[in-house]
Amino acid sequence: MTQLPTGISMQSTTYSGAFSVLRKRAFSVLKKRAFSVLRKRAFSVLTHGTIGLLTGLLALVYLPTLAAEEVPETSEALPEQPPIETIEEALDQPSSPLDAVAESIASTEYDDAEEFLIRFIRAIENAHHRFHQDLARPLTLLGDSHFGKGEFEAALSHYQRAVHINRVNKGLYAPEQIEAVYKESESLQALGDHAGANDREEYAYEVLLKAYGAYSEAMLPGTFHLAEWYRGTYNIFPARGLYQSAIRIFEANGKERTPSAIPALKGLIETYRLERFPPFYLHDGEEVGAFVPLSRSSNRASLYRHQQLSLNSSHKGEQALQRMIGIYRDDPNTDPMIVAEAILELADWHLLFEAFRKAHPLYEHVFSLMTEIESVDEHAYFSEPKILHFPLPTDPKPPPTSMRDEERSGYVEINYRVSVNGSIQDLKTTASEPPGMMDFRVRRSMRAARYRPRMVEGKAVATEGLHYRHEFRYFPRRTLPTGG
Repeated sequence: MTQLPTGISMQSTTYSGAFSVLRKRAFSVLKKRAFSVLRKRAFSVLTHGTIGLLTGLLALVYLPTLAAEEVPETSEALPEQPPIETIEEALDQPSSPLDAVAESIASTEYDDAEEFLIRFIRAIENAHHRFHQDLARPLTLLGDSHFGKGEFEAALSHYQRAVHINRVNKGLYAPEQIEAVYKESESLQALGDHAGANDREEYAYEVLLKAYGAYSEAMLPGTFHLAEWYRGTYNIFPARGLYQSAIRIFEANGKERTPSAIPALKGLIETYRLERFPPFYLHDGEEVGAFVPLSRSSNRASLYRHQQLSLNSSHKGEQALQRMIGIYRDDPNTDPMIVAEAILELADWHLLFEAFRKAHPLYEHVFSLMTEIESVDEHAYFSEPKILHFPLPTDPKPPPTSMRDEERSGYVEINYRVSVNGSIQDLKTTASEPPGMMDFRVRRSMRAARYRPRMVEGKAVATEGLHYRHEFRYFPRRTLPTGG
């Protein structure tokens, strides 16, 4: 295997002396060929922008490796060179070449980036071996390029190799692998393998837990990441457990009363809200937390599954909201509007749980607070009812594929009023197409909806003459020809 010359490494911090070594090689060993290669690379820099520059840098670093077959062996030792500035410093480019490749991928310049990365990876493999740590990032970037092009299987393959290389070099529970693990999950989601994606998300959390411990602040990003994943897949009970874990981390580090704890409180509140008010209409006995199954091999699944046996408590959500408001009030840098909106959220909470005697005084208090904020027009802010909860009705169940006609659009139009307590009254269907197909489902969802009421002069009032149009897609049943 060809070895790199002394003083040259893939790591940007070890580029010192590369120019001097290459100059000696160009004139004393490679002579005209090396000079020609470097001249072509320099021309590439001038004519092909960022990727040209990167290719030139690759030539500078790995030219002895790429041209080794044509370089005669020599026993002449190179004189010791004094330390000089790095290649990045010499070119006035503080970032790594791979940073520029990442920018090219972000700009959807996929083909040029892939060409460079393939050569870059091959040079590392030739200089070292297929499991060298320097391969992890270019492999991840190559996966990013394939992902951007919609080539999800190829992207997954590169991410998997990057994870393996990090595990081989850094250890089985090395945090360095987490970025590629999350990207594995994204690729699996794009391929429709949601259970596989869930396994990767849980694995990433387990790695971080073993690396940092349960009460380290370094756990917070991974804790929030998995909590958001669970919440997004409507596994709200394990999501709640993770937000509670985040709160315990803040408590263990003396930061439970600081603004940094707000995201954990908001996430916790949202899980209580979703438990009682899911974003779609559920049939009797259907659970909101059952859409992506938890991995059987994960400790997270067994740790939080027992929470599904508990009944929802509006009081716990109220406590979290009160705690959040207290943090905002204690922070002198908090915008007064943020405080007002936090109290408004508490008022909405009481309204949703039909604690109207608590909700209305809070609405009036918020209206009063907004009159003191110059940048806010409190009358315009409360001029219309605001939807707080509307469980979307499910679309009509399609007939078997062999019996489907072309997909079509339908609609249901309804007139209604919003009461002073935010409920829907006086429902009247004014039009529907096809007639009767979705009328019942839409009306059922409307009856379950809740609004923040309109306010006039600081008092909640009912609103008449409102109109809602629900649009949906459906497949008509194909009409089979009758025999003659």
